Amino acid sequence: MAIYLVTQATGQQSQLVITYLLEAGATVHAVVRDPQKIPPVLERPGITVFKGESNNFEAIFQAAQGCIGVFLNTFPIPGLEGQQAKTVVEACKKAGVETIVASTTMGTGNKAMWDNAETEECQLHDYFRSKAEVEDAVRGAGFKAYTILRPGFIDFDYLLPSAPHNYPELPVTGELVHSFDDGAGMVHTGGHDVGKYAVAAFQNPTKFGGQEIELGNELLTPEKARDILARVSGRNVRVRKRTTEEVEEAKVTLFTQRFQLWSNITNFGPIVTKVEEVQAKYGIPFTSLEESLQRDKNRLLQCLPSQI
Repeated sequence: MAIYLVTQATGQQSQLVITYLLEAGATVHAVVRDPQKIPPVLERPGITVFKGESNNFEAIFQAAQGCIGVFLNTFPIPGLEGQQAKTVVEACKKAGVETIVASTTMGTGNKAMWDNAETEECQLHDYFRSKAEVEDAVRGAGFKAYTILRPGFIDFDYLLPSAPHNYPELPVTGELVHSFDDGAGMVHTGGHDVGKYAVAAFQNPTKFGGQEIELGNELLTPEKARDILARVSGRNVRVRKRTTEEVEEAKVTLFTQRFQLWSNITNFGPIVTKVEEVQAKYGIPFTSLEESLQRDKNRLLQCLPSQI
């Protein structure tokens, strides 16, 4: 039975990858910071939990013993993130791991989208440069096969525990308070699509090896996202744009606003125009936000106030 290593295993992307690995009949070595604080998904049969940090070579090396593939999910802190990627890559190579699948973020491979003064002004240049360092480490590691996945804003970012970090007012007042310009929006990705594509890459390294895949699907304005949340939940979800003063205040406290401001000046055409092409090439349909939230309707209802 094939064994796969999953880093940052308590993260939501990693949990979904683990879910699909188990469904495929694989076993998992899951690396976590604190084995005493793990989600239920990591308590299922077929998972061995290892204590360690992604920048701890020996911990990763031990967890990678017997594994044929590794899912790399890094924590987005410039400096630390690159070190995590380098450590995981080196430890897994030494342990004999053959395949790596890494998740970064939309557009990382297209420097024209982010390597500019406008992205710097939105305070995201270091973020993207850090993601690019991860991708460089993966490409240059010399694994038999590597695959890079680039998700956008993921459906679970509207759910607990992520929602307060993205739309703080949503669980409290049922509002999507945002900083998008009129007509601007964010590229969305279904979280389960990360799991599906990662496991497909592990199962078919010949097809997926060397592939760098944009998982962005729908470009949704906050108004369209609100409509979907309201339709699925049956509750009154409102949308409001921040005032100029609120935007300045949020620059200090709300990291996600940077992506909203960046979306106002970014052309997502290189991603959204290839949605059909990507699905046809790999044979894995993308999941819409509405489909994702219907599947996780109970979680959505837990996030929204019951009466607004």
